[in-house]
Amino acid sequence: MRKVLPVVALCFFLPVAATVALSFLSEGNALTLNNYADLLLNCFIFYPMFWNSVLYAGLITLAQFLIVIPCAFGFSQSRARSKSALFAFYIILMMMPLQVTILPNYIGLRDLGMLDTRLGIILPAVFSPFGVVVMRQYMRGTDNSTIDAMRLETNSLIKVLIHVVIPPVKVCVFAVGLFVFADCWNMLEQPLLFLESDRLKTMSVFMANASSYEGGVLFPAAVLFIVPVLLLYGFFSDKLEKGLVFGDLR
Repeated sequence: MRKVLPVVALCFFLPVAATVALSFLSEGNALTLNNYADLLLNCFIFYPMFWNSVLYAGLITLAQFLIVIPCAFGFSQSRARSKSALFAFYIILMMMPLQVTILPNYIGLRDLGMLDTRLGIILPAVFSPFGVVVMRQYMRGTDNSTIDAMRLETNSLIKVLIHVVIPPVKVCVFAVGLFVFADCWNMLEQPLLFLESDRLKTMSVFMANASSYEGGVLFPAAVLFIVPVLLLYGFFSDKLEKGLVFGDLR
């Protein structure tokens, strides 16, 4: 197994290395910075799309935590008989492909007048069930006696979450946050279907339409597209590895 892992890692590394190398090559295979100049100095639509991706991914990640943590805590502490059925429904939703849910989302946003708005991208993604499922598994191991002791001191659910519930599961918080950010950073179908204005679209849309822009902007844009998620992984890789381990789905 140890001999196979470097080969697998190399298979993942080679496309990234090739993208970086091609971003510095001209059509005649000569080293050049003209591709980056074409992107950064001549293709101004790149900038709003890049910062739109940052805005959408950042806000969705933060907003999800406001929903995911209390919801997962409720699943872990509730004694309602319907809890297991509701959690199974969450798992089914998580397993559904995007193509199944995107049409109902489109119809709902259309009826609410939220197409071609930033809120139309952010709002449906905030209620993704992935974070709830993962976080609930971690919170199942929370010491209930500590929670009961905290409840004797305060009736504030927010204080219970901040001081007792979140600290033991902070590695899971970082892991879920990284996965959510990466997923939102890469989303393509929603901006293509829900948005019409280029000023609201994302880097994924820019990458999909890179051939329509002048100059060799595709590979430099691909390199810059990789950087934010790569930096986040570099900062939180240890917490991500710890956060990938969780209990059974009982």
